[in-house]
Amino acid sequence: MKDRNSNPESAGTESDLIARILTGMDGLNSRILLGAGDDAAVFRNRQTAISTDLTIEDVHFNRNWISLHEVGFRAVMSAISDLAAMAADPFGVLISLALPKKGYNVILEGLRGGIHEAVRKVGASLIGGDLSSSPGPIVIDVTVLGETRDLVTRTGISSGDEVWVTGVLGGSAGAVKIWLDGGDPSTELRNAFTRPPFRVPEARWLVENAGVRTMIDISDGLLRDAGHMADASDVCIVIEPKKIPLHPDLDPDIALRFGMSGGEDYELCLVSKKGILNPLVEIFEEKFGLGLTRVGYVEEGSGIEIKGKECNPESPSNRILGFDHFLV
Repeated sequence: MKDRNSNPESAGTESDLIARILTGMDGLNSRILLGAGDDAAVFRNRQTAISTDLTIEDVHFNRNWISLHEVGFRAVMSAISDLAAMAADPFGVLISLALPKKGYNVILEGLRGGIHEAVRKVGASLIGGDLSSSPGPIVIDVTVLGETRDLVTRTGISSGDEVWVTGVLGGSAGAVKIWLDGGDPSTELRNAFTRPPFRVPEARWLVENAGVRTMIDISDGLLRDAGHMADASDVCIVIEPKKIPLHPDLDPDIALRFGMSGGEDYELCLVSKKGILNPLVEIFEEKFGLGLTRVGYVEEGSGIEIKGKECNPESPSNRILGFDHFLV
């Protein structure tokens, strides 16, 4: 981890700043051979999944809504969600920060606590990153490394397969809507936004006990993310709106829309062979205290169909189905 820009508010050297971020973390995960302190981290030979995720102030969060601790926690957990989609156990996290010069010491300390909480929660090690001052908003770039034992992808779907989701959907978008309207969301809705779930244990269980090999995390909304799986396998995924598990605190007038397209729920959307999961639902729900719900099925064709509408990937409603950073 290196600092590319000095800062007049610095309480120490560049190395001191980096040490502040890393201080307080436990020893290295056993899968890490060499952690922070050199030019790069080295990990032991593994089948490794790697993903990166950006969190940008006033795009992904607003400091008037949530604390810096929550910002740091959320940034790491949203990145870890990509590993959950691959059923990969996280072992390494790299954090790169671009922070405003004014008040950056306070910002750094606030983010640090949330970052540490998240890294500990998932059982990984903070192994490096980068640090820079910025004239603009807070930018957090999180890179995560995970060990995979089974290849889980967005492909391999066939006609007749079933589409399932974990948990409830729409809560995160519901919280944002209330904040934008000048209100205060319920604790449950607020948590849906600030505390993305850690779904790696559930993903591993589904792979090992139900043979699931196709998953995606719901970051851009159920319809858009299911559409990515449909495109990858050249099939049509049919979503049944009445079966979608909606967050109970959502306003009924917007619940279904947010459940389908709200985004940032970070639950799992998975595909299994017909009938495989039905006898396992009760076992899953008892083990994890979490719902597992069938929300659709796969048929010949392409794109996404909301049941009752034509399955046409070229229609605007099927091309723009969820959150897109370049369409907001």
